[in-house]
Amino acid sequence: MIIVNVKIRPKAGCKQDFINAFNNVAELVRQEDGCLEYELHQKLTSDSELFLFERWESRNALDKHLNAEHMTKYIAEVKGFLEVKNELNIYEAEKLN
Repeated sequence: MIIVNVKIRPKAGCKQDFINAFNNVAELVRQEDGCLEYELHQKLTSDSELFLFERWESRNALDKHLNAEHMTKYIAEVKGFLEVKNELNIYEAEKLN
């Protein structure tokens, strides 16, 4: 299994625009082959930080996701909403329970 954790910091005044764009693409992503989870979260201690948590069956499924047409459009759309480049961590993991 592949786990992806992305720290996202929208520009001031752009957080809702980012969330709207995310919501517009999220259902398409969740329907992709190999997607186990794709959820956006608000950091409780910081109104300006969001986290995207993803789980994929395999690296191949994640790679196909990243190259999907709807993701190319989404990334281009949200680029202007971000304060800094996202912090991305990808882990290969195995569920223990």
